[in-house]
Amino acid sequence: MLHIESCMHRLYVFNMEIIEPIWKGLITGLLFTLTFGTVFFSLIQTSIRRGHRKSIFIAIGVVISDAFYISIAVLGSSFIVDEIHHYDNLIRGIGFLFLAFLGIRSIVKHEKMNSEENPEQEKSDVLYVMKGIMLNSINPMTLIAWLGVTAYVETANQFNMDQVLLFFAVVLGMMFTSMFGIIYFAGKLRNILSEKNLHRLNIFSGIIFLVFSIVIIFPLLMKLF
Repeated sequence: MLHIESCMHRLYVFNMEIIEPIWKGLITGLLFTLTFGTVFFSLIQTSIRRGHRKSIFIAIGVVISDAFYISIAVLGSSFIVDEIHHYDNLIRGIGFLFLAFLGIRSIVKHEKMNSEENPEQEKSDVLYVMKGIMLNSINPMTLIAWLGVTAYVETANQFNMDQVLLFFAVVLGMMFTSMFGIIYFAGKLRNILSEKNLHRLNIFSGIIFLVFSIVIIFPLLMKLF
């Protein structure tokens, strides 16, 4: 009986220390990825226009950006909470300009389906990584969201540092896996879309970018006017 109770206790401890951070990390990563935003639409648009490879580099940029924000949230949350509001207007201004540029460019640019016959016309992979970083970094709420998640797992869940690191590793892994799924299924549309429908997709994506640019800059406009 004592042996069984000991095994049950060890299983409970294992569940609390290992399993709980994993399954909660999986859910958190999925929710963060499937929250409709500029990254979601950019992955779909790029996968259809440029193929899987370029979209994957955007996803890598997003993960790098989130990993950076998570590191800040875990290691310096108190400092960031005190200082972030000083840079809010700057972040919003840069975000507005970047998204507005992407939106207008997407709407007015009429391009043909990309082919492998003209690889020299393709942008560098590094630029797509940078695009992913920018798309994920220009929203001031990104850092605030990770600060909230960090506070939750450290207080409500009472995770120790090892559990916190495991949790966020699973979150980032799940986010990349989910983004890869979005890229894969969006890429399937590449072979059935006409150039006319591709242009319509670009217009729709451009409008989405413009809407988000307005959402980002609106609080700043309210302060000014």
